[in-house]
Amino acid sequence: MDVCGLCLLAIAFVIAAGVAMHLLGLSRLLDFERSYWLVGQAITFNSLMGLQVLLFSMAIMLAIAPVLLLDRHVRVDVLHGRLSRRGQRRLELVGHLGFALPFFGGLLWPAWRFVERAFVTGERSMDGGLNDIYVIKAMLPMGIVMILAALLIVIAALLRGRTPREVLHG
Repeated sequence: MDVCGLCLLAIAFVIAAGVAMHLLGLSRLLDFERSYWLVGQAITFNSLMGLQVLLFSMAIMLAIAPVLLLDRHVRVDVLHGRLSRRGQRRLELVGHLGFALPFFGGLLWPAWRFVERAFVTGERSMDGGLNDIYVIKAMLPMGIVMILAALLIVIAALLRGRTPREVLHG
């Protein structure tokens, strides 16, 4: 979770730099003599906006799996609180096996193709933003793989009659 916090802190600095650039009327912050990965030959206002998207997607996609493992996710289920612990585990098992696992499993291939197309075509921002847009898009399948791994761990714990929190904390 520390990586997520660092991403959010970095977003604050990127936003501050963007606001300062806007107030000073700057469209380019730094120019380079050679091209660098992700930013190309300059750090521009638009590349800072793209960096915000990258950092935000990293923070979100890296946070979901640990939140699931720690059993700290939001529940919109009115039944869950009224059930016994055994009933809650069964309900979660049905939800994970019947909904979450098929949803994220089915989402993985299209997410991978989404990144692959961006990589193969050399997709980049057309307005002086980030190069290598596939890096931002890669957060989606990476997060999905982490979520699927977390789901399998949670399902295994539930099948043994325990919650992930009980497994983690003894």
